[in-house]
Amino acid sequence: MSQNLPTRPYSSLSSAFSRGGEVDDLSGALQPILNLTSVLSLAAYLWIAFQNALTQQPLLPLALAPLLALLLLVTFRQSFSTSLRTGFLIIFYLLVGFALFLLGEMQSIGLLLFLTAVQVALIFWNGKAGMTTFLVSLALILTAGISLHFGLLKPFGLGTQSLELVPFIGLIAAFVLSNWVLAMISGHLLKVYNRAASSEKELSQILDEERKNLEARIEERTRLLTRQTSLMETAGEIAHQISMETSQENLFRNTIQLIRDRLGYYHAGIFLMDDTDEYAVLVSALGEAGEKMLAQGHRLKKGEEGIVGNVVARGEARIALDVGKDAVHFKNPLLPYTRSEIALPIKIGDRVLGALDIQSTEPEAFSQVDIQSLQIIANQLAVALERIRLIDQLQQTVADLESGYRTETRKSWRMYIRSSRKTRGFRYDPDRKQVEPIPVVKNPSQSLSDAQTVQVPLHSRGEVIGVLNIKFKGGQPSPEIQRLLHTTAERLGSALETARLLEELQLRAEREHLVGDLATQVRSSTDFEQILKTTAQQIRQKLGLREVTVQILPSQEIQHGDYPLEVS
Repeated sequence: MSQNLPTRPYSSLSSAFSRGGEVDDLSGALQPILNLTSVLSLAAYLWIAFQNALTQQPLLPLALAPLLALLLLVTFRQSFSTSLRTGFLIIFYLLVGFALFLLGEMQSIGLLLFLTAVQVALIFWNGKAGMTTFLVSLALILTAGISLHFGLLKPFGLGTQSLELVPFIGLIAAFVLSNWVLAMISGHLLKVYNRAASSEKELSQILDEERKNLEARIEERTRLLTRQTSLMETAGEIAHQISMETSQENLFRNTIQLIRDRLGYYHAGIFLMDDTDEYAVLVSALGEAGEKMLAQGHRLKKGEEGIVGNVVARGEARIALDVGKDAVHFKNPLLPYTRSEIALPIKIGDRVLGALDIQSTEPEAFSQVDIQSLQIIANQLAVALERIRLIDQLQQTVADLESGYRTETRKSWRMYIRSSRKTRGFRYDPDRKQVEPIPVVKNPSQSLSDAQTVQVPLHSRGEVIGVLNIKFKGGQPSPEIQRLLHTTAERLGSALETARLLEELQLRAEREHLVGDLATQVRSSTDFEQILKTTAQQIRQKLGLREVTVQILPSQEIQHGDYPLEVS
């Protein structure tokens, strides 16, 4: 009989429950059984009490009262452990079943209670517990049957007939057969359940692994997106800062500082090609190592030394995800913790200006997102460098033009003053209340001569061309008056420059007209002597000269010093 009881599945199920934390599920399944048992037991107790009250036999209800009270306590006191409640339920079924056997007429109900006790032990405990409960039930049945058959005990309750042997043996056979069939069915169902539970557990583990993998992928993707966003924001901010710089030194320093602070790299440096285009020279780096390399004039030969040398030669970015395995990497003793490196070209079109070098202490530290962001920074550096170069070139051109304008203005005013017979100074006489000419004032750059006189220089294109002298009746003039005088002097200088240019233009027009008339008069004659004669005559008349001489001499007889005025 013991071979027919599937003890192993029950044991496996019990261990699975104990390990898997499914005691709450068993407690949930046990509670309805306890509830139904309590309801039926209470109804049966009331019926028995009523019947015994009619027969005036209160002994049985009094005996069953404590047992019913314990059942109700276990049913509604869910704080008790599942094992304790299960054990009490089994004992309750066994005791009540035994008592029903002793009633004489309710052996079938008692048999069902014994059968129920065995199944409860099988399901809620294990196969060994089921076998033990089966043996205890069988022993109680045999004890009750033998005692009643041989008169050791008399039936009590409603019936008085003794137990017949043949029906009793059939009852035992039915009990054994029922347990065997139920055990087989339960064993099969439990095997199916175990397989389903195992499959469910495996599926749960697979789903859990997939969930963890998905969460890891989502976390990694989120990290990459966060880093990409941070890189793009940093690249945009660096590009904005770069676009505002007009100094190459500040441009390099701020760019390196932003790269290190925002992106957290171990080292960052900027290389520019030297005048010979043979070496990439480090022009900007931070930290102790960077300062030492700058002090040493660190440089890498184009196409021969390091990743930077390779990049400036090829004009393309290069990455060393593991510098220990990269033959091109330059092992710098000042940067011993470098594990990965990337260098990006700084170029305009096909012209390579230098390279941006980034190093990290982490292997494989540069992803495709890093490369794109850093290349944006390198491109912005190239544009900024070209802009600064053009600005410097433009500023130099403007400075040269301004210098040329000042020189030309100074020369023009000197020639104008020497050639002009006009009065160059006037003053207003307050006594005579009229304007009269005065000699030219010396030291026109003097702005203040005494407490009552102000001398304001007159400028044209940055050159002093005159002076405005003002005497005041009182003391020092107010700042508003001084600003007004300076504004007046500026406009006066501009007006004088305009007048001079207009006079020069008119004089040039007159000269062009004179030259045209002279050329017309000369071309009207075809005689050699007449041409010379007409030339001398027209020059004297047009220019109002006293004497004009025109001679034709061989070139070897002409001495440069004898003819100081030569117009080319």
